[in-house]
Amino acid sequence: MFENWEQSTAKSHTVRLQDYENQSLTDSLHSHATYELTFVARGTGEWQCGSEIGDFRSGSLVLIPPRVLHAWRSEAVGVSGATLWFSEACLPAALLRIPEMRRVENLLSMADSGLVFRVPDRDRLSARLRSVSRASGALRLARLYAALEMVAGFERTQLSDGKKLRVERESRMLARFATAKRFMAERFRGKLTRREVAEQVGMEEAAFSRFFHAASGVTFADYLGNLRVRHAARLLGSRRDLSIERVSRESGFGNLSAFHRQFKRRIGTTPDVYRRAANSEPLEP
Repeated sequence: MFENWEQSTAKSHTVRLQDYENQSLTDSLHSHATYELTFVARGTGEWQCGSEIGDFRSGSLVLIPPRVLHAWRSEAVGVSGATLWFSEACLPAALLRIPEMRRVENLLSMADSGLVFRVPDRDRLSARLRSVSRASGALRLARLYAALEMVAGFERTQLSDGKKLRVERESRMLARFATAKRFMAERFRGKLTRREVAEQVGMEEAAFSRFFHAASGVTFADYLGNLRVRHAARLLGSRRDLSIERVSRESGFGNLSAFHRQFKRRIGTTPDVYRRAANSEPLEP
C-alpha cells in the first residue's frame, strides 16, 4: 500500500505527506529513494526494515532511510496515521552544517539503519506533520525542518543492520520477488505449484516458502488464491456470457467446489450472489 502511494506522487514534490484512515496495510518488501517517516495514530501490526522486524501500535513512529527494503503489515483494517516522504535533496550537506540544523544532522546521521521513536505528545506530532502538507514552496521545506527538529528531540532506538542491507543481497532479493510475482501472474490460470515458482528463482522449495512469506506478508497459497479470486471477480463482473464453471476453470481452479469455497472465503459472498449484484463495486479479497 505505502509503496503505491509513494510512487504515485514521486514526481510532484520532494516532500509529500499521505494521511490514511481505517486502512489495512499489506505492503510487499519495497524500497525507494526517499526517507520515509511513518506515524501510526491508531492500529496494530508489524513493520519490517531490512531484516529487522518489529511491532507497531498506536503512537509508533519509525524513520526508514532511502534504498532500504521495508514493509508495513497490519493485523486488521483500522490503521490510521500519516507517512511523510522527503528526498535527500531537501537536506544538502551545506545546509546540515549550519549550527541551527545540528540536531537534524545528528538525527539523519543515525538513520542509516532506521530509527524507532517513543513519542511523548502524539497530538502535537500529528499536527506538526500535517502542517507540512498544508504548505507549499519554501514554506513546505521550512515546516519539514521544523518537524524533523521535533522528532530529533524524541527518545529513539537505532536499528542495527540497515547499512548491511544495501549490498547486493538486497538487490537480489527484490529481483527474485519480482520474478516470482511476474511468473505467477503469467501462470496462475493453469496448474501452478510452489516448486515451479521456486525453480524459476533458483531456490529450494522450503527456503522459497520462507522467502515468499517474508517478502509478501502472506503464504504462497494465499497469494495464489488471491490472484485467482481477483481474476474470477473481474470475469464475473465483465463477462456475463461465461458460466460460473467456465469462470472457475479460466481462473485456475481445479474444481467448482474449490472455487466456491475460495471465493466465499476471500470475497465474503458466493460467485452467484456477486454476479447478481450488478450495481455493486467489485470487492477486493
